[in-house]
Amino acid sequence: MAKLLLGAAVVLLACLELGSAFRLVCYFTNWAQYRRGPAKFKLDDVDPCLCTHLIYAFAGMKENKIAVFDANDLTLYHSFNSLKNKNRNLKTLLSIGGWNFGTQKFTTMVSTQENRQTFIKSVIAFLRGYGFDGLDIDWEYPGTQNKHRFTLLAQEMLAAFEAEAKSSGKSRLLISAAVSAGMANIGMSYEVAELGKYLDFFNVMTYDYVGSGNIHTGENSPLYPLPNDHRYTNLYFNVNFTMYYWKNQGAPADKLNVGFPTYGHTFHLTTSDHGIGAPSGGPGPPGKYTRSMGSLAYYEICTFLKTGTSVWNAPQRVPYGYKGSTWIGYDNVKSFRDKAAWLTKNNFGGAMVWTLAMDDFSGAFCNQGPYPLIGALHTELGISSVCVPSKTTLPPAVPPSHSPGGSGGTGFCADKANGTYADPKSKTKFYQCDNGLTYQKSCVTGLVFDSSCTCCNWPK
Repeated sequence: MAKLLLGAAVVLLACLELGSAFRLVCYFTNWAQYRRGPAKFKLDDVDPCLCTHLIYAFAGMKENKIAVFDANDLTLYHSFNSLKNKNRNLKTLLSIGGWNFGTQKFTTMVSTQENRQTFIKSVIAFLRGYGFDGLDIDWEYPGTQNKHRFTLLAQEMLAAFEAEAKSSGKSRLLISAAVSAGMANIGMSYEVAELGKYLDFFNVMTYDYVGSGNIHTGENSPLYPLPNDHRYTNLYFNVNFTMYYWKNQGAPADKLNVGFPTYGHTFHLTTSDHGIGAPSGGPGPPGKYTRSMGSLAYYEICTFLKTGTSVWNAPQRVPYGYKGSTWIGYDNVKSFRDKAAWLTKNNFGGAMVWTLAMDDFSGAFCNQGPYPLIGALHTELGISSVCVPSKTTLPPAVPPSHSPGGSGGTGFCADKANGTYADPKSKTKFYQCDNGLTYQKSCVTGLVFDSSCTCCNWPK
């Protein structure tokens, strides 16, 4: 009987670890820590079991090398990647770029093979040094000039990542890209089929279809177009069209993640009309916490709708709301569920969420529990609710610039082959040797270094 129970437990564990066939990729934004009161979003607020992949936004670039962006990024990197100790199936990536980053530094970096190699080498050292599992490239947008160079960057990066994985014995670093939802931008900026060979997945930004600067109200992220409306912006600015356009251009469906926004766009109504397409005089007022004209986080939308009116837009499978002269196109739990069901039915690779911090992460605003929107995706995509803690996940490494022997090829690793070695002076420490460079690391509290698996393990 004991053997039968043990066997059943092993099968159950294997099933739990198998997980969903779909990805749930969630962006963590480092600036959300500066919001006020209950909207202040900290790493303690991140549920490590909610998403399959977490992406830290954003890193910067200096002299064609990846660089930290915020003053306390180095501290947050450690805590961010330590979430994998609570969920050993979790993958973490670092995103570089973003809307405010612009395109000039990317353009300079991809302009020559030498610059691209400088960047790629810096990325490998940076990601390994801080314990990330991959890089997300948020270049908005490469354009015609850099279309082929972006492909070359992805191709050369994959080759370098594969070579590094082979030499280090570690899992290969992942490559993803945040990409446009607009047909014109897609055509100008991406060699879609070629990129599909080199990227692990695409994060398609299927939102911001109608921004608050538009002269008419419109939905932020509609699943379908409105019927009997033949305008370009209606026919082509919707999730269904975008995702199938990417697929038909040659991107593998299982590499395409559908973008889900946890915010909405607001408009200032100029007439008594409060439907879709009503005249707008510009963006609505900023939210109390996000403080950005023309947009509200989901938790702010919940507060807005307590005294406002919500309307379900059945043809487009999303809601909109209004109160006084303010109108908002947004998503709710129902629209997230409907889109997730559409995603799974059409066999796309998964969902991407922008962002964790704009969902009602604490459950304090919407009376729907913590993370109502992302939680709906988690359920609909079949993501396992069971976290398997890691006893072998290594803590983030000390970055090269702070490592003994890290700059001159001296110290413990000076004459050793690449690999992981026990520290002869401490059971809880070990060394990672990489081309003569020495990276000293420590196991998390309670674990010791085990040479038989070159990992941190429970004491025998």
